[in-house]
Amino acid sequence: MTRPGPESAAGSELVAPSGLLGIPRPRYDGRSIVNLAVSAYLASGGEARDGPELAPPLARSLDPFLGRRAEGPVVVLLVDGLGYDALASWGRAGSTLGGAWAPLSKPITTVFPSTTTAALTSLSTGVPPGRHGLVGYRQYLPAYGMVADLLKMSPVGVAARDLLIGPEWRPSMLSQAPSLFRRRRSGAALTREAFRGTGFTRLLYDGAEFVGYGPGVDLAHRLSQLLSRPRPPPLIFAYWDELDTLQHLHGPSRSLVELEVERLAGLLAYVARQVPAGRRQRVTLMVTGDHGQVPATPSARIRLEGDVRVLRELARPLAGDRRAGFLSARPGRREALERAVRRLLPSGSRVIRMPEAVRHGLFGPPPYHPELAERLGDLLVLVPSPAGLTYRPPGAAEPRLYLAGAHGGLEREELVVPRVAGRLDEFLDATPRSGGKA
Repeated sequence: MTRPGPESAAGSELVAPSGLLGIPRPRYDGRSIVNLAVSAYLASGGEARDGPELAPPLARSLDPFLGRRAEGPVVVLLVDGLGYDALASWGRAGSTLGGAWAPLSKPITTVFPSTTTAALTSLSTGVPPGRHGLVGYRQYLPAYGMVADLLKMSPVGVAARDLLIGPEWRPSMLSQAPSLFRRRRSGAALTREAFRGTGFTRLLYDGAEFVGYGPGVDLAHRLSQLLSRPRPPPLIFAYWDELDTLQHLHGPSRSLVELEVERLAGLLAYVARQVPAGRRQRVTLMVTGDHGQVPATPSARIRLEGDVRVLRELARPLAGDRRAGFLSARPGRREALERAVRRLLPSGSRVIRMPEAVRHGLFGPPPYHPELAERLGDLLVLVPSPAGLTYRPPGAAEPRLYLAGAHGGLEREELVVPRVAGRLDEFLDATPRSGGKA
């Protein structure tokens, strides 16, 4: 389910079909964003404290710390929607900044499903999705008896946010794994001010100092301030969302990605110029993505709510993602649901019984979250781009916009993301550095 491209030689082994299912799987053994998070955590002085066992750190060929303690602060910047191939294309396009990034970048994988809720939770906890329990953008929560939109923390089809978040709510009610900040009892999270206090943000950055930023330039300003403190946080996670939004609106255009990444690289070069020279040589900056994107077209969508035979067999609304759907059958009707769904799918689709998907390692190795089987349901449905599964709950409004870019599946563009790592001063551009501090 991958398409070859000019960058396909780099990272091709990451998407090679494997196992009895003959599909790719994330490289949780040392070549994924989960391992990147653990390397950053250990290098910043973190230890394996309470909670599920952490994933291993990055493989030695990818670990900028080589298993040692970092000299200074470690910054992990997650760029939502940044795939490896798009970044590699920018690096070859003649940009001064792109040329500086190219030797610092190598391919790794995200998690499965290749979607923000699962990936960011893996990054913030250092464990794969099957262990922390947030296994989809939409997923069934047995304790609440509903399929929830985990970004909104509300039932699917409901516009209001954080309806699941009551006065007694705690992150442990959804995720079995504590955040890395909670484990190390320090650190900072730099993200949009608009996300302050939301349920998903509270889960991701539990235990961290929250630092909010407004417009894009403010990210650079706030990060400069954090790193210039007399005692900067040893571990900083930063989040950038604009690239993902851009691709959802217009589709995964390389030219738009290059334009946005050039802008972001300029902001990071500004940060490097503002941080005192002695400090910036000791700061390690790691940039990665939670997924890339593939094209999606309205004409290729598969409306499950429009097929009576499928509805008759479903126990609850579609969960997972439109690129990787989770289906739950009525008692004793799994085979009937599978037959009904297969009738609707385009060539190249896969329907996999969920226990087989778990055994294949899509969600990571055990031990698993105690509710994993219930949260996942009975069937995993993978569809090829530009197709997508949709389900509109009864009474829910028709979406005003069908997004032109999508993710969640196992195609190369979704699964392979960059690991960019270097000292902060390696992200400087070639422009004069007046205004920097000595």
